[in-house]
Parts: sequence; structure tokens; C-alpha cells
Amino acid sequence: MKIMFLGTSAATSCPLIFCRCIVCENARINRGKDIRKRASLLINDDLLIDLGPDVTTSAAMYNINLTKIKYILQTHGHSDHFDAGHLITRLSEYATENVEHISLFASRETINTLDMWLKAEDAEADLFDSNWLDRLYMDIKYIKHGECVKIEDYCVTPLESLHDTRENSLMFIINYDNRNIMYGTDLLKISDSVWDILKSFKLDLVILDQTYGEGKNAGGHLDAGQVTDIVSKMKAEKIIDESSVVYATHISHEGNDIHEVMEKLAIAKGYHIAYDGLEITI
Repeated sequence: MKIMFLGTSAATSCPLIFCRCIVCENARINRGKDIRKRASLLINDDLLIDLGPDVTTSAAMYNINLTKIKYILQTHGHSDHFDAGHLITRLSEYATENVEHISLFASRETINTLDMWLKAEDAEADLFDSNWLDRLYMDIKYIKHGECVKIEDYCVTPLESLHDTRENSLMFIINYDNRNIMYGTDLLKISDSVWDILKSFKLDLVILDQTYGEGKNAGGHLDAGQVTDIVSKMKAEKIIDESSVVYATHISHEGNDIHEVMEKLAIAKGYHIAYDGLEITI
């Protein structure tokens, strides 16, 4: 299974457009791994997690052909994770040619939000109308916490993230070719129900939200201390072992540091810091 981090930032990107903090100023100087686009992940060229605002930029930078995407797993509908402008260009009115069919998987409540964003682009848009879905060359599959869904060679288990309960926001365990990855961005906490499900898996790759540095948590997401605690518990519960790899993503400037410093701190705690363009094969 091939994994590509298309973006690894929180909602505001890094550097923030108007910020002059030391992290943002160093990002402007260092560039490279300190420049972060909004979080999104590509698996095996055909499965995208989150149709975010920066995916086309990432595709151009990393030589990715997004027309190969067959499936989109949408964690939730916040604007840093979903860009309706990308989706609506699938309409024939945009002179887009040879559009292949895609399937979008999300909670029903998240689809409500995606529909709202789409209506801002076209007032007549309706993701609950089969005729509109036909025009977009797509279908929608509603998924729920804990209910595994088969997607050709993938088995996907959605998990509640509790980041936005109004949208029933989700994270995912994805099984492919007997390998399991967990994508847990925009994660408030791992609920007891999620822990119960995780204990039935051995995870080869874990990707966790680390929006904030330790002690700088402003809510809605994890900080570095919580990531460390989760990694420790996963080891204790034998969900991961020494062969497993853990990466933090969805990085903000709040309480964090430049990539090099963060990576050293993370390694000491048993995990790594992801960066834009990072490619992993498991």
C-alpha cells in the first residue's frame, strides 16, 4: 500500500498568511518541510481522504494524476477538508472531458454540509438528488461509526472522531492487501467505543492529529502530549508493535516548532512528524 501525504497542516496552513511568530517566520526562511498545505492523504493513486482546497497544488508539486481517483473518504465538511469548487468542475458546463465515475463516502450529516458548500457554487446543486449526482458522475455512500464497508480491494472501518458531532465526523481504518492503516486527523479524543474497535486490529501505520504543541491545546484537536499518550496505550494494548509506524499530521503553529525540532521530540516519544510530499509504502 502506497501512502502520500498531500498536506499536513491544520486549517490555517503554515506559515499563516499574516503571522510573524517564530514558527511562521522560520517556515518562510527554511521552506521545505516547514511549508504545510491543508491535510489530505492519497492511497494507491485511487483513494483520496478529504477533497481539500490544496489537493490540486499538491498534485502539481508531486506529479500526481488526480483523474485516477475512484474513491473519496470525507472525514467531515469543514472548509480546510472540502472544497466544493473542485467537485463542481466535474460538471459538463466546465468543459471537463472524459470524467471517470467516483464514489464519495461520508456520514449523512457530513453530506449535508458538503451540499451546503456546493449550493454556494450553484444554488440548484443537490447532493441528495440522483440527477445531480449523475451530472457529477458520482455516487454517495453513507457510512457510520463501526460499520465496515468493502470498497473493491479495500475494507474501510469508519470511526467517530468527536471533532464535530453535528457532522458525525469520522476517521478511518483502511485495510488493503492484509495491511492496516489508521487515519485519525481532526480527532478530539479516542472514545471507549473506538478503543474497543481498535483492539481487534493490528495497525501497521497510524496517522494522528497533532494540531497543537504539548500544553497549548485550544480545543477540538489533539496536542503532542495526547499523541504520546495514545501511542503508549496502543503499544500497551498491542494495537501497534515495534514494526508499526506512527506519524503526526494536521500541524498548526500553535505550540509546535519547525519540523526538525518537532521530529527530534517525536522520535523520543516513539513516533514521527509527517511533512508534505512524504511517501510511505507499507
